[in-house]
Amino acid sequence: MGRRGHKKQKAFRRATVDAIRKARLEKQQANNGQPTTNEDQTTPNDRPRVNKYEDIVKENALFEKYYKAMNLVPDDEWDAFLSALKEPLPVTFRVAGFRTHAFAVMHQIREQYFQPLESSTTIDKPKELVWYPGSLAWQLNLSRSKLRSSPELQKLKEFLYEQTEHGNISRQEAVSMIPPLVLDIQPHHKILDMCAAPGSKTAQIIECLHRDESNPIPSGFVIANDVDNKRCYTLVHQVKRLESPCFAIINHDASNLPNLKFRDGNISFDRILCDVPCSGDGTLRKNPDLWKKWNPGHAFSLQSIQLRIATRGIQLLAPGGLMVYSTCSMNPIENEAVVSQLLQTFQGQISLVNISDKLPGLRTIPGLKSWCVIGKNQDIYNSFEEVPKNMQSLARPNMFAPSNDILEQLHLERCIRVLPHHQDTGAFFVALFRKIDKTLDSSLSTQEETSQKRPAEENVFNEDGANFKRARYHRENPFIFFEEKDIKGFWQEISEFFGVDPSFPADQLMTRIASDSGRNIYFVSDSLKEIVTLNQDRIKFINMGVRLLVRTDLRNDKDKRSLRLSQEGIAIINKYFSKRRIQLEQQDLLILLSHAHTQFANLSQSVQNQIQNISNDLGSVICLFNIKQHDLDIPIIFVSWRGRSSFRPFVSHSSRKFYLSLCNIDQMTINDIINKLTIEEKTNNKKTDDS
Repeated sequence: MGRRGHKKQKAFRRATVDAIRKARLEKQQANNGQPTTNEDQTTPNDRPRVNKYEDIVKENALFEKYYKAMNLVPDDEWDAFLSALKEPLPVTFRVAGFRTHAFAVMHQIREQYFQPLESSTTIDKPKELVWYPGSLAWQLNLSRSKLRSSPELQKLKEFLYEQTEHGNISRQEAVSMIPPLVLDIQPHHKILDMCAAPGSKTAQIIECLHRDESNPIPSGFVIANDVDNKRCYTLVHQVKRLESPCFAIINHDASNLPNLKFRDGNISFDRILCDVPCSGDGTLRKNPDLWKKWNPGHAFSLQSIQLRIATRGIQLLAPGGLMVYSTCSMNPIENEAVVSQLLQTFQGQISLVNISDKLPGLRTIPGLKSWCVIGKNQDIYNSFEEVPKNMQSLARPNMFAPSNDILEQLHLERCIRVLPHHQDTGAFFVALFRKIDKTLDSSLSTQEETSQKRPAEENVFNEDGANFKRARYHRENPFIFFEEKDIKGFWQEISEFFGVDPSFPADQLMTRIASDSGRNIYFVSDSLKEIVTLNQDRIKFINMGVRLLVRTDLRNDKDKRSLRLSQEGIAIINKYFSKRRIQLEQQDLLILLSHAHTQFANLSQSVQNQIQNISNDLGSVICLFNIKQHDLDIPIIFVSWRGRSSFRPFVSHSSRKFYLSLCNIDQMTINDIINKLTIEEKTNNKKTDDS
């Protein structure tokens, strides 16, 4: 153990000793009839909470000077703009939109949580984000003081937290939802997210890919990349909740992302999300410490990497494909200047798409056509010629607006900006590029095509000369796909046990160790299998696919009963696995969800008859129940373990709460059920440990 570990141990021991001494003193005072605390002295719990951000002075003269000089907002809106930036950001969430459960969740939120707030005169009413499809995104003003004083808001907060864990809800800033929506993603698209962590937009993209719920394995896929190894694991946690076999997470520098080999050549992506690292002054409402840190140097240092990442994105984009470039910065050096440079570099190969009307109800302003640059000396420059020589290494020519004749051809007004005072959001910038498919676009003349050959050739990515950065972290275990011998041997017995349909693509199963002894067995789409197989020696894959089976007994790894079904892969399991299925009645569902273990004798006669028709082998079973609610047929499907005389459901507490609420069980009863379940689980675990 290192020095840091010893220090942590000592600190822990000191804290434990102090806690014991305090408890003994309080007990002694209580026995002597003395108060345990001085009534004239407040304890830490009695003191009002202090928000660390309240002491921050939300002012920055240089910030105000810069944005006022370029007329970012009209003069009559400036005070409202500045005032909005100093207010806390509202809470926003969206309901995961590719499941039937989504509309049931939304109905539940309206009826049980929004409706009680309607009669309140002190609480702001929930606001629908009218530009988000399906009425599935909402905005709430939830300050800590209001949360503490309102039981209704506290219940709503707890519900949102639980459903986030279940995967039904995503907590996401409103403006962050815009880029995936303007990409118009379809289930067959090949998609790249270049700077994906922490993953809220990636999750939204995966939801769009799975919009057809009847097909759990769409032909499209998502490659989510991030340069930070640790943030890649945050990304894993975010997207794993969506239970998709069509995503892979990789760890590379986005500006030097290698070509991915695929079938007859390299992948060209149909859709690319290029949400680049930025100075982030559009997030002042949720990061107030930026007020004192803001300076123009941040944009100067970031623009080059933003431009390199976006350039690599255009190179990887398929003809006819769309790439969105977005930042949470208001600085045109990071926005219009980058877009302008891309359009000039790839002249005739890309164009801007007008997205001002793509999301009706979203209030935006057009991209800027003129802007200035402010130096660290606080001087403002309208052109590169005005920049002193000692500043020209920082304020470079491509940071300024191009000449008017070039500017008119670029159509920067097709970009959109979202400002905080318009709809109570953060600030955001979005530009949508389309790569011109010259086989379909006959509008280009021969002369234009000839003049565009040189820049096209200059912008071919030279992979041999690229500086690929390898992350300095532990090596990832390889992805090992089932071979013919595994499918005919090891998998054959499993397939017969669960009645797996012959059409199931068993060659898309994989492990991270070896197919006959790995603890987890995963499933990926055929496209991802091919990508991994062809690129595993040159791309750092972090995670992919959906877990289908989990080994419960490593000592007996050849036994079919040593593998249990994973709830994570339930959509695929439900489609292809035909044996060991139990159709529940509602009373059975309520009993199973209320207990850690349920005896067969406590279930309905119908379920007991189905159990008798299943082989006596211990192992996983698939439990099914359909709820009809509000013209929706809502399937509830979960995995249970069939013991000798009882069932054990593998369902999380958050999922149990959701399923119980769908059965119209009131919240107080649900909480009592979960509390008793927790005690039951602890008792069972203690018995297991003692044995």
